[in-house]
Amino acid sequence: MTLFEELSEPFDRTVEKQLKKGGASLTYIPVSEVITRLNRVLGVDMWSYAILSCARDILDPDFIVAHVRLSVTFVPTDDAPALTVVKDGIGGQKIKRTKAGEILDLGDEMKGAASDALKKAAQHFGIGLYLARSEESLNLEHEQDTT
Repeated sequence: MTLFEELSEPFDRTVEKQLKKGGASLTYIPVSEVITRLNRVLGVDMWSYAILSCARDILDPDFIVAHVRLSVTFVPTDDAPALTVVKDGIGGQKIKRTKAGEILDLGDEMKGAASDALKKAAQHFGIGLYLARSEESLNLEHEQDTT
């Protein structure tokens, strides 16, 4: 199995979570599972990420927006040099407030936005990408693979 196949392998259904958003039910993978996948497949010393920005949105200050850069180093099996691939992700989180309008925990919202951005960057490497693809696309790909 290639590294990409290992990274993009679907998660066990028991770790998938549901989120109600805008009247739709979305399936997502917790960031802890994404990190575990990166550690298991690549090794803890072969990837890293940096939060490039994490702040209240300029257009809508009720949202936190984070920009994360994920770096993954691939070591080839032959004598070729290691290759580092860098992908960015943008994530967001709506600020939760009390009934009186006070912000509950801005730090927690920033963590949520950064986690969302990390998961989006990880999708570039195939992690959880199947959740963002339509059923039609997945079925068409499966049909093409079997012919």
